[in-house]
Amino acid sequence: MSLQSNTGAPLIALRGVTKTYFAGRPNELEILHGIDLAVWPGEFVAIVGESGSGKSTIMNIIGALDRPTGGSYLLGGVDVERASDRQLSAIRNRKIGFVFQTFNLIGRTSAQKNVELPLLYAGVPARQRSARARELLELVGMSERAKHQPNELSGGQK
Repeated sequence: MSLQSNTGAPLIALRGVTKTYFAGRPNELEILHGIDLAVWPGEFVAIVGESGSGKSTIMNIIGALDRPTGGSYLLGGVDVERASDRQLSAIRNRKIGFVFQTFNLIGRTSAQKNVELPLLYAGVPARQRSARARELLELVGMSERAKHQPNELSGGQK
């Protein structure tokens, strides 16, 4: 399942995307009202807006963590609405990532093991996981902090 766009189509294509949460009729709450968005390979995009404007909701849809209520979403030509849970897991694991403004580290696990965790889920063997995590920690100047727990790291290190 490649996300490369070789047809001249956008990598991310949302057309008329809506998201409605059902708090019990007549208390439906529509958060997204027909969003159109195209992101082309190589583009950098920022989604900004007021609190409560639907930024997190649209990011959850783009990240294949949630599905739209209406409209269509193609990610590299894959119709996210019709994708199986297994396909969505593969997309989240290998094809799309986010840098969040907050961190989600496992508190009783070292920095090294926290870095290894996504590689574990990807099925990378232990020796390769460990080597790659050490390499990544080295790249960000944290080799000496690899054995530290999250509560022993600064905000920037986390």
